[in-house]
Amino acid sequence: MTKNMHIVIMDILLGINTYVSAFQVEGITVINQQFAESVNEPGNTFLDSEFDGILGLAYPSLAVDGVTPVFDNMMAQNLVDLPIFSVYMNRNPESSVGGELIWGGFDPSHFSGNLNWVPVTKQGYWQILLDNIKVNGNIEFCAEGCQAIVDTGTSLITGPSEDIIQMQKLIGADPVDGDYAVECSNLNVMPDVTFTINGNPYTLTPETYTLMVCWSSQPCAYQSWEILQQGGDLERGSITDTVATFLGDYSEVISQLP
Repeated sequence: MTKNMHIVIMDILLGINTYVSAFQVEGITVINQQFAESVNEPGNTFLDSEFDGILGLAYPSLAVDGVTPVFDNMMAQNLVDLPIFSVYMNRNPESSVGGELIWGGFDPSHFSGNLNWVPVTKQGYWQILLDNIKVNGNIEFCAEGCQAIVDTGTSLITGPSEDIIQMQKLIGADPVDGDYAVECSNLNVMPDVTFTINGNPYTLTPETYTLMVCWSSQPCAYQSWEILQQGGDLERGSITDTVATFLGDYSEVISQLP
């Protein structure tokens, strides 16, 4: 079965054909899985990207045209031991293992200590309550708590414009061609940023929340904070924790247990 649909990704309108087929990954075969094939990709965004596609793992309410996400089909077809999946990202670019997505469980060798479970506040995105955000040990954002999203499909930590601009000032970043950057030599004096979630602190060091890049033959670091362009479902004060930044230090286990 084939039909047409349109999907907007990163503000780009894609022409899409959808199909029903079997989905296979690491010995698991999901039958009757709908998927979309992009047949029209304007611009160079996807031409320059290293990924081959996008696998939706949020709640079904976010799926375009009511398509059932692959993990929901895995659970319905009893293909996983537990209704959970986990994400591990390796920040070491020299490693032979860049990261891992585990269906139906998690690998305890990817983290130390205990798993801290956080309740979902709204089923759609993986949305949670963020207690506060500290910079250099001081509460600077979300003092009364705010909604946050843990989104493995976003490369930067995003938030409302006024908060992100204030964060840039607090970490010592300067505007550069519409973005913000810091000198590599300043990393050792920049502050830690701590997200408090369900009473537990998750601290990002300057080395974690900056991306090392160079231009004009000058070494510098591009910070990982970006203004949130989304609206609607997210209230003011929302922050999106991301795979490239946040999950580089912390493994994530997602559970659909009630």
